This record gives sequence, structure tokens and C-alpha cells, in this order.
Amino acid sequence: MIENKTTETESDISGAGTVMTEEVTVSEEIPAEPPKPVKPYYAGIDIVKILAMFMVICVHTYLHDGMYGEPITDSRFIIPIACRWLAYTCVPLFMVCTGYLMKNKKLTGKYYLGIVKIIVIYIVISIICMKFKHDTYQTDYTDKWIILKGFLEYSNANYAWYVNYYIAIFLCIPFLNLAFNGLETKKQKLILVITTATLTIFARSMFIGFERSNQIKLLPDYLNGAWPFAYYFAGAFIREYPPKCNIKNKLLVFLGYASSLFLLTWSTYKQSLADVDNNNRFISWHFNDYGTYPVYLLAIFTFMLLFDIKTKNKVVKFILRQLSGVTFGTYLISYIFDAKYYGDFNQKYPDVYDRWSHAIEIVGKNFLLSLLCGLVIHNLYNLCEFLIKKLIEKIRTGKTAVTE
Repeated sequence: MIENKTTETESDISGAGTVMTEEVTVSEEIPAEPPKPVKPYYAGIDIVKILAMFMVICVHTYLHDGMYGEPITDSRFIIPIACRWLAYTCVPLFMVCTGYLMKNKKLTGKYYLGIVKIIVIYIVISIICMKFKHDTYQTDYTDKWIILKGFLEYSNANYAWYVNYYIAIFLCIPFLNLAFNGLETKKQKLILVITTATLTIFARSMFIGFERSNQIKLLPDYLNGAWPFAYYFAGAFIREYPPKCNIKNKLLVFLGYASSLFLLTWSTYKQSLADVDNNNRFISWHFNDYGTYPVYLLAIFTFMLLFDIKTKNKVVKFILRQLSGVTFGTYLISYIFDAKYYGDFNQKYPDVYDRWSHAIEIVGKNFLLSLLCGLVIHNLYNLCEFLIKKLIEKIRTGKTAVTE
């Protein structure tokens, strides 16, 4: 969903040298230049974005297949609960990627033009979703005020709440960067990351005591609505101070990853079993939100496991960059396929647990269809943008020629 393209790191940039020539006789042999080594491409960010997009489709399964309404009565639900939390890191992963990719953006007019693509694609897909809802559910769109309200409240496209978030964070990014990059040392920047995460994430989800009725919040949580900043600063910090890529570090990260997943899964399972008043349905007292500390840690550890993957294969690089560049459109358009196919899928598998067991069928189908539409929409936008720029360039050239 993040629209900024993966920036090429030092290992992906080759400098252009100055070519010098001199006269040589026929008898002189010109030594062949040794082949230039293929420099690795840091494909990890592309992989994280594609994985996050797939997780979006996965987490929506729980909305549509009835799993949230199914009583959790025995241990067979532990795996579905764990998979739900894995998929739930989708949006946080995009937020971390935003910080990683955008940390050097500055306050310029050109920067603000970057939001145009997001808005245009949002409007186009909203119109497509409106047409689908009109044809399928007979939704009335004759009232222009209602249409305008839907665009401004991000409801014409059902999954467009993310646009609301992204525009807000996009407008703040240059100022967040001034705060982060203005600090002089690694220690100061780490303190910024920790302070932001503490006041916005840990404060809202960390309690003293185990009885829900008399638990006490450990930290002041007045700023808990600013939790996206915690993900952003974490991504920016990892970009500037990436941990060494070695087995020891990866094992430590995996241990944190597994511990966070265990905490989320086991607490949800036990709380759901105990909540008889809620008919033992899926419940998590404090963690069922993107801005909670186990979700935050799970997303950060997932990112750290994958972000520094490299490849020298040009075909792989091309494919990954193409797919990671269309996540936003893929995400928004996926609503149509969810709405269209889950009805038949649920009828095919009447038992809710059985539906989850076969979820890969519909997740794979909806992901591929959404991805195909995302590729078409994004590339059509890129083509239109290219043609408009060429037209503007041609008009400017013509005006210059007339002036001369």
C-alpha cells in the first residue's frame, strides 16, 4: 500500500566513469576489461511489502468466513489464532516500511506532489467499488452529496480507511524527519524511538494485574493515538543503523518474534476460553489493535528478519519491484473479490473451522486477482503520467521556439 518506490542502496548504484581514448598501433594488444561484478540488490523491502499485502488478504478472511463469531472451545483453535496474529502485522509492516523508505524526504513542493498518485488511484478504485456495489447490492448513488461525503470519509471504497491514515502520515513525514535526522547521535535517535513507542504503544496496552476489572495502566496514555509515529521512527532507525546480518542476530530476532507471537496467541486463547459471556468468541483484552506492544514487537521482528535479503538475479529484482510497487491498488481493489467470492466459499464449507482449513483456496484466488488488477491500474497511471509529462514538455519546447 505504500506508494513510494524502494530506494536503491549503495550496493545497487553504479557510478559512471569518464571514458578516455588514445591512439594505438595495430600491433598493440588492448587488454580486455575484466567483467564488472554484479552488485546485489536489497530486495528485502520489496519482499516485506509483498508479504504485507498477502497478509492483508489473509486477515480479511477472518472478517468474512465467520471465524470471529465461532466459539473457541478447545486447543485446535490455537493455530488459527496464531495465523490471525501473523496476518495482523500487515498494516504495521507497511508503516515500518514507510519510515525505512521515507526517512530522508525533505520539505519541498516536489515532495507534496507525491500524494497525487495515491489520491488519483484512490478515486479511480472508489469509482470501481461504487459501480460494483450499485450492480451487486443496488446501493443508491444518485445523491451527489452522499458521493462527495463517501470520498471525503473514505467509505466509497470499503478498505480505504488506510488512505485516511496515509495522507495524515504523509503530510507529517518531512517534520518527523527533521526531528529524527536533527538528532546528532545514535543514542539520541534510539531514545526518540523508545520514547515514542513507550508513550504511544506500550502505554495503551501495558497493565499491572491480571483481573480485567481492576487492572491498572502502567504508563500515561494520553498520546496513544500517535502510535503510527512509533512504527515510522522504528523503520527510520533500522534504515540508518541496520543490525549486522549474521546468524546470531537473526536467531535473537527470531526468538523475539516467536515470544511475541506466543504471547499474543496464548493470551487470546485463554481469554476467549474464559469469556463465557461473549460465548467464548475471539477476544483479546488489550492487544487487538495495531498500536499495542506485542503487535508492535512482532511487526518489528518480522521486518528485521527479512529487510536485508539480497539478490543478484535481474529477473527476480524486476519482478519484486513490479509487485511491490502496486500494493496500494491491490489492497483497495481486493474488497471487490472478497465481497464477490466469500459467499460461495462459505456455502462450500458450512463448518467455520473447515473454512479456515481451506482458506488458502480463496486467499490465493483473491490475492492473484487483486494483484493483477493492481498491476493494471498502477501501470495505466504510470502511462498516463508519462504521456502528460511528454505533452507538457512538448508545449514548453514549442513556446520556447516561438519566443526565440
